[in-house]
Amino acid sequence: MKYLGLVPLVCCTILLPSCMKVGPDYTPPEVQLPDAWTESIDSDNKSSFTGSQRWWKKYNDPTLDTLIKISRDANPNIRIARARISESWHQRSVLAAAWYPHAEFTARDEHGLGSFDSSGVKWDYDSSHNQLASLDVGWEIDLFGRVARRVESATAEYEAKIEGYRDALVFINSEVALHYIAYRTLEKRIAVAEEATQNYTEIKRMIDTRFDDGLATKLEKYESNADLLASKAEIPKLEQEKKVISNRLSALLAMRPSEMPNLLSSTSRIPRPPRTIDAGFPAEILRSRPDVRRAERKVAAQSARIGVATANFYPQLSLSGAISYEYFRQGINVETLTRTLGLGPSLKWRIFNACADRNRVREQESKLNQAITLYEGTVINAVTQVENSMTRLQFSKKRHQLLEKATEEYSGAAELMNDAYQTGQVDLRRLLNAQQDYIRTKDESIATLGRNAAHSVRLFKALGGGELPQPKTKSVTN
Repeated sequence: MKYLGLVPLVCCTILLPSCMKVGPDYTPPEVQLPDAWTESIDSDNKSSFTGSQRWWKKYNDPTLDTLIKISRDANPNIRIARARISESWHQRSVLAAAWYPHAEFTARDEHGLGSFDSSGVKWDYDSSHNQLASLDVGWEIDLFGRVARRVESATAEYEAKIEGYRDALVFINSEVALHYIAYRTLEKRIAVAEEATQNYTEIKRMIDTRFDDGLATKLEKYESNADLLASKAEIPKLEQEKKVISNRLSALLAMRPSEMPNLLSSTSRIPRPPRTIDAGFPAEILRSRPDVRRAERKVAAQSARIGVATANFYPQLSLSGAISYEYFRQGINVETLTRTLGLGPSLKWRIFNACADRNRVREQESKLNQAITLYEGTVINAVTQVENSMTRLQFSKKRHQLLEKATEEYSGAAELMNDAYQTGQVDLRRLLNAQQDYIRTKDESIATLGRNAAHSVRLFKALGGGELPQPKTKSVTN
């Protein structure tokens, strides 16, 4: 009955954890962001949300949709990121288990087989008999929130892993799109190289005919043949680049390189970005970018670790109990017979440890400062990426428009130069130069169109990739 006096103490301590959580309560760090982007995609950009939701759908390319769908399911980096979410959840569950009582049961039934000495073994079955049964129960009462802070930190780490998974999706989706755009761009550039080969073949045939008629020199014959061979040499170079891009795509999709031609067999234009891209406002970077949200969750996790370190200054109170039974017989004599039932509190308090606990708190505070600085750097980097992507996209569009016009002009000039050469008004070198200018400008126009599409993908990536598939996660409760 004397232990009944512990009941009020236990009842009081059970009620304390909700109001005795030591250490700082987390507040998200504040970062100063500009009110608007320096470069605006739309002159009347007034939306309060980004336009990057399911951004790849805006290119209206079924092949691109298929490639991204396959990569989200099969890419190793995404699968690893998904597994890390599960790992982190179970780590949190291990820490959360400390909130609840634990029990351990031990049992033993041992029969003696005899004895031995220097003369050897003397067998005597059942010469002794030992039985033991023990049930130990313990419960750490989270008086000052040490367990709660650990769970809080683990919860933030778990949420950071979710953002890491989303960030992996953003990265892989954009990489697939960039490589696909590069592949389609190379297809168009190869078509230009084949057109150049056809044009130089016609010029060479014309020069050969004129040479046979005595109207062209041997030098002109050499020059026309050299330009034809040079134009043909561009095709294997571009084909090689296209094959390398295809192999990289197969790695992103976790497929064999031999399977890619079937996915890329359909002839398609270079994916055209949407006419307008709503970039929203800079402050939305804080919620639209997974890497920014992950860095913020890292700050929250580190803030909770300060509370864990601070709790070491305070006593730890546990409630433990045991039920044990032990029986031991030697021969016909029963030497020990124990039956016990126990229950009681235990108190642990580190009174002196040469300021180790204080330095642990300062260590965690230093790590918190690092996490905040990393978060701020992530935000600044995100803003810079958006600004750079918007700038590149704007100027790339302007350059492509000018190159398209220049290609038309060079095409007309090449046709007129061909007629002028046949009538003897210009020499062969001017004809070849006009053809080279036309092919070079057309090739650069197509390359710029591809870069324009790639810049738009990088802009969507910089904006956070929009809405992404959510992993199957558990609800976080205390």
